[in-house]
Formats: sequence, structure tokens, C-alpha cells
Amino acid sequence: MSLNASEQNVLPPVAKSFFTFCKKCDIDRYHKVLAHKTATSAKIECEVCHSVKTYSLPKTKAKKTSGTTGVKRVGRAVSENQKKSSHKNEYESLMESPSKGEMLDYNIRSKFAESTKLKHPKFGLGYVKVAHSDKIEVIFSDEVKVLVHNRT
Repeated sequence: MSLNASEQNVLPPVAKSFFTFCKKCDIDRYHKVLAHKTATSAKIECEVCHSVKTYSLPKTKAKKTSGTTGVKRVGRAVSENQKKSSHKNEYESLMESPSKGEMLDYNIRSKFAESTKLKHPKFGLGYVKVAHSDKIEVIFSDEVKVLVHNRT
């Protein structure tokens, strides 16, 4: 059972999963509730990267008081379309750039180096941005994924 905590104004029960933003993964992921810290906050763990953090219920918007200056604030939030177009431009430029070798098929047992182009059976064509000993960050056309590699 998955809960969307932002739609409800109550914390999900302990040991249940719900969908919220993960700062480490930089994407919305399912998180498991480990413990309730207060009536409005809980200790949660990302089910993908296993980072532990504190989740707080979103604050309800208060009514405006008449003591404001009347000046409208302009937000600098980046729209979802701007994020996607920025990501798409980076993906296209990386895929057009020359790589260290030919395009490789993704396999969990294979070892990949940075700047390698790969073909994933589910996510399609990708480009390895960062390579660690056991994980790689791959930019695909729609998002960046962390994949496991070099498993024997």
C-alpha cells in the first residue's frame, strides 16, 4: 500500500511506504517510515539509496493579514518544462560527443568507465556521467539513474 503524504495531512503509519522527494536521488521516490519523531515529523528511509532523513508534514497556508506592504513577490521557481528542456539539451550534447569506445550493452557484471555510452534494455540509450567502484550515474533521455555495475 502506498500513500501520498502530501495529499493527506497526517503522517503515514510506521513501516508503510509513501511517495515523496529524495534529496540524495534528486527525484521522487518511495520512502519507508522508520519512526514518528513528533506529531508532524517522521524519520524515513529512501527505498533506493537508503538515505535516512526527517520528513515533516507540509505546512498549511495561512490567510494573508492586512499588514503586508502590498508588493507582490516574484518567485524564481524553475518550471518542470524548463528542467526537462535543460536535461534534454545536456543529454543530446553528451550523446553527440565522442566517447571512449563503442556503445556497450548494460550488464550488471560489466564495468563501465566515465564518458561511456551504453544501451539499457529498459531505459534506452544513456551516457555514464560518474563512475564509482560499484555504481554509475547514467544520464538517459528523461532522467539520471544510478545503476549498479562491476558485480561478480
